[in-house]
Amino acid sequence: MVKHKDSKLAHLKSLEAFAVVMESGSITKAAKELGVTQPSVSQHIQRLESIFETDLFIRRNGRVFPTERAKILFEDVEELLSGVDKTFSKWRRGQTREVSQLRICASFSNCSLVLPHLLTKLPRQNSMHFQVTSASVEESITALIDNRADVAFQTRPLDHSSIENNLFISARQVCVLPKSHPLAKKQIISASDLNEQKMISVSKGDPCYQEHQDILRRYGLKIQNLLETPYSTLAMQMAEEFNALYIGNILIAELFCQKNPGLVWREIKEFDQKTNFYFAVSPWLKNSDTEEELSNVIQSAFTDLSQKLEL
Repeated sequence: MVKHKDSKLAHLKSLEAFAVVMESGSITKAAKELGVTQPSVSQHIQRLESIFETDLFIRRNGRVFPTERAKILFEDVEELLSGVDKTFSKWRRGQTREVSQLRICASFSNCSLVLPHLLTKLPRQNSMHFQVTSASVEESITALIDNRADVAFQTRPLDHSSIENNLFISARQVCVLPKSHPLAKKQIISASDLNEQKMISVSKGDPCYQEHQDILRRYGLKIQNLLETPYSTLAMQMAEEFNALYIGNILIAELFCQKNPGLVWREIKEFDQKTNFYFAVSPWLKNSDTEEELSNVIQSAFTDLSQKLEL
């Protein structure tokens, strides 16, 4: 039985040496990277060639060139070593209660407004470090699955069987407009108030786009569509510049208006669709102390806003 275990470990070491030779293109460089001697790396390669009964490299003038069989093997070895890395990462990162480093991917608007609000609310730790990347829903899924991110923040669920989406806020639609705009005098705006108004619109890919169009048609409203963009922060900024209106979710609107005193938001009677905000953790952190603590921190960070905005 011991011999069987040793055999597996020897296989793994040989495959690692093979992978480093493939990546570096040199036995000398591979030996240096692995911290072993050149003969040791050569023995690992020879051992694999003996096991697989095929040449993995062609040797010419002190250099090595992979064969076609080596290239095919390398694909399997990369997948195997990646699985080993993920296992170590899971137990190294997932089973600790202290969040010392957090790798975050999020949509642009979440990066601009939601994350700053959240990160300032996290418990202070001397060793805490954040790595934030702007990413689409699809990019967020890949980053979590490949263990290149710990948590993702998006307004759409991440559709993957191994990812659990956690809803932390559901935000209704409101109208953002300059304080100087005539409609700002009203506390609640009706759909008819939008007729003939200058508008900054969400893009066609936004889940709210179709509802906005349906309401405009239902009430026979005509608008001056000045700009169409998927970026809510840009849309609200341009609403102030153009003295126009923008319809977006109340969470982003509130956070943006806090930083831009020239803008306000108003309720709209007929717009009842909501934007959901989700966070999801890497599969390697599911059901860990880290996920539990992060969930508690997120809910706590938005408690005041939820109460103020009646979310």
